[in-house]
Amino acid sequence: MRLARPLSGISCLRAAWPCVLVALALCGAGGCDTNGFVDPSELMRTRKDTLVLPILKQIDPGIEEADTQFANATEPLSEDHTYNATDYTISPNDLLAITLSDVAGPNTETVRQARVSESGFISLPLIGSIKAAGMTEIELEDEIVNQYRSKNLITNATVSVTVIEARGRAFSVLGAVNQPGEYAIVETDFRLLNALVLARNVASPFVDYIYIIRRPPPPHPASSRPAPRGTENPGGVIPPSTGPSTQELAPGASLDVPPAPIAKARSRDRVVHLTADQPQEVPANQPASTTPEQTKPEMLADETPAGGTSTATTTFSGFNNPDEGNGTRVIRVPYDALRSGDLNYNIPIRPHDLIYVPEPNVGVYYMAGHVSRPGVYTFNGQKVTLKQAIASAAMLDGIAIPQRTDIIRRVKPDHEVYVRVALDKIFAGEQPDIYLKPDDMVTVGTNMLAPFLAAVRGGFRITYGFGFLYDRNYAYSQNVAGGF
Repeated sequence: MRLARPLSGISCLRAAWPCVLVALALCGAGGCDTNGFVDPSELMRTRKDTLVLPILKQIDPGIEEADTQFANATEPLSEDHTYNATDYTISPNDLLAITLSDVAGPNTETVRQARVSESGFISLPLIGSIKAAGMTEIELEDEIVNQYRSKNLITNATVSVTVIEARGRAFSVLGAVNQPGEYAIVETDFRLLNALVLARNVASPFVDYIYIIRRPPPPHPASSRPAPRGTENPGGVIPPSTGPSTQELAPGASLDVPPAPIAKARSRDRVVHLTADQPQEVPANQPASTTPEQTKPEMLADETPAGGTSTATTTFSGFNNPDEGNGTRVIRVPYDALRSGDLNYNIPIRPHDLIYVPEPNVGVYYMAGHVSRPGVYTFNGQKVTLKQAIASAAMLDGIAIPQRTDIIRRVKPDHEVYVRVALDKIFAGEQPDIYLKPDDMVTVGTNMLAPFLAAVRGGFRITYGFGFLYDRNYAYSQNVAGGF
């Protein structure tokens, strides 16, 4: 039996010409949708110049919602690099340890733990409640001593106050850290890296930014520490001017202590009267004691009387958004720069700061269609672009058409958008790349021309190197003719 001879190059062209004609006819009809005729699935860049292109986060800004997470965040300002080296002032909800001498008996010490109430008071034996918020430890010690002395209980008491739990000096860490929670600022110059150490560092190396939500410091209540003897003014009445007084005393009133106005609250009580809490100058023809009915109704807490200074800073303006216009800022710190040693971003942490470390990119994306390895892929905390996703799927197969690549993205819980992208132009650097999001699906299509082009490419074989080809047809003819 005689074997068929292998076809030569010309014979291959003669055998493949129907496929070539069909391919050309399809291209002429506008159905090729490809730039390359030999291998349309090839992705390459022919230009040699250096390109710098952005990477897009949205594939269709008209439909897809923009990423509004911390859109108003700013870089650290010069004021964020300063810290206040002052003694700690006691705040509501702080836990205090108070040591008192001679309260339970002579030469005895009483150790008491007290939690500061929301209104700033603590309760002590024999003297009851006392204002503690807004004072330092030393000021509160002096105040307790004065209270026991003024009530004729202990003449020279020995008092020691220690803040065990400083809730007014705490900050919070939330997000992608190994140990989120609330921590205390243990020193005055306490910075962002110290806070990350307490939180056991960031849980993922793929974090881009760290956000610090900073609220303005709350106003501390006025100290209730009494003034030295001879200077107290318990009634809060403005002292009369030098010269003969025109004020008439009430029957039985003492000359040492002037009568207090009825509507005037003591400074330690922190009671706000909208019509009578503001300091006013008393006219010469008006008594110093003024009742709420005699006060002007338009004198509210935000007004400053003539010749005086208002002590109130806030007024009721309706039930608006509590975060609107309250001075809260969001500071954006690049984590790579901070980790690389740029200490300009190692800013001091202040009380009530909230440090938020965003969670890394988690979830899956799907590769489908004419890629070499379709399937489900995970982000593993990294940001994955479309080119990287194609490379992860081992590029395209032999009949893929890059111009027919679609990204299917879920824009709402029950809606999704289809966007056609030019994959060849993205690989060529003519269009920017796109970041994928969780649950994205990338599909690469084909057309009727691709199988015919694959058949033409498969009809040729190119060998490389040196060698010998053994023709079995020639060997058969020699054996029949009586050769070796």
